[in-house]
Amino acid sequence: MAALRQKTTLALGLGFLCLVYVLLFLKPSDKHRWLPKDVTNNTVFQLPKAALENLLVIYRNLPVLNATAPRTNEQEDPRPSPLKDPLPLPSQSGCFPYLSELHVQPVPEHDCDQPYVTVNQAGRLGNKMCQYASLYLLRHLFGVRVSTLDEMHATLDKFFKNIVTPVKKPGCFVGKAKGISYMDLYDKLYRAAAQARTNTTSNFIIEPLLDTSYHVYDYPGPRDLFLEHRKLIHTLFKFRDEVMKNAVQNINNALRSFNATYHQRDFPIVTVHVRRTDYERHMKMLFNLTQLGKLYYTNAFEFYKKRLKRPLFLVVSDDPKWCRENLQAKDVLVIASEVPAEDMAVMSLGDHHITSYGTFSFMGALLGNGNITHPLTTNPRYRFVRCVDSPVFHRVPRGDKQEVYKRR
Repeated sequence: MAALRQKTTLALGLGFLCLVYVLLFLKPSDKHRWLPKDVTNNTVFQLPKAALENLLVIYRNLPVLNATAPRTNEQEDPRPSPLKDPLPLPSQSGCFPYLSELHVQPVPEHDCDQPYVTVNQAGRLGNKMCQYASLYLLRHLFGVRVSTLDEMHATLDKFFKNIVTPVKKPGCFVGKAKGISYMDLYDKLYRAAAQARTNTTSNFIIEPLLDTSYHVYDYPGPRDLFLEHRKLIHTLFKFRDEVMKNAVQNINNALRSFNATYHQRDFPIVTVHVRRTDYERHMKMLFNLTQLGKLYYTNAFEFYKKRLKRPLFLVVSDDPKWCRENLQAKDVLVIASEVPAEDMAVMSLGDHHITSYGTFSFMGALLGNGNITHPLTTNPRYRFVRCVDSPVFHRVPRGDKQEVYKRR
């Protein structure tokens, strides 16, 4: 016991001597020094550009070349290596590729001297949602300033509680924006980002990519880009509580005959959207396509019946009478609602989805989870889903002569 006490005393004495040595003789490093009070009161630190880049590299865990290690052949060129599978330019492919490993620092929204982008606000709810999401993706992918116009913001704000993109105000969005199509603007930004990537030693771009303000005059809705960013789209459109409450109630009313509710059931729900009243002339004029008939929906039902156990199909439509006469069955129920936003909320609550043509149908399914079916067509005039290559997106035969396009 005495020996143990002696060893303990000796260890404590040596520790105390080491502490005194550190305090008296070693110079403290910069990171342990106290900052002057006037510096600590300043909430903004001015860092050199090089230091900022280094901090961003460390923060994002991006690879950094070791300056002291011997250089290998792969390290001869400090620039990032080219993409293994170079993506075609948007204007050449008609698709919307993106550089997933590239990060662009967003231009501050309050930097009123920087160019900005606005988008066409025409169309109904589905159009406006597509246009808003397309605009938001420009900021997300390329860091540009964006702004919505008054009518679009007002319409979306009625149904969704998190429409955060700033409304265009003369004070901070100055000058006349140049008209451009979404594809041309996306192509311009994509090229600028790809070029900037070759001129930097990291995958983080600080310099703005836009030098002119633009107004997108068409109706963008890049389905391939939306599906690649489905989780992000979910965060953009959160239904207001009243809309979601009514949508759940509409589903519960339909499930009474099954002695079930939306939250208490033992079967999957597949939501179905059928658009008819205003689409016959629209589809014929723009794409030379006829209305979807009973065969397409029957084929879509069978697609899910082969893959799911006892699915129940809930149909929302602007023509519930046609749906009851042609689609309703023991496992197909029609929900009659007069509020389009509630129909879209019902769509989003499905475990899987059957869509028709149009932005409303696609956005309702996109806001949900699970798989999406879409009419199969080879018509070159209908290009909206040509670039979609997603494991959750399935093309189901229309079951009529327009499945295979014949030029007229």
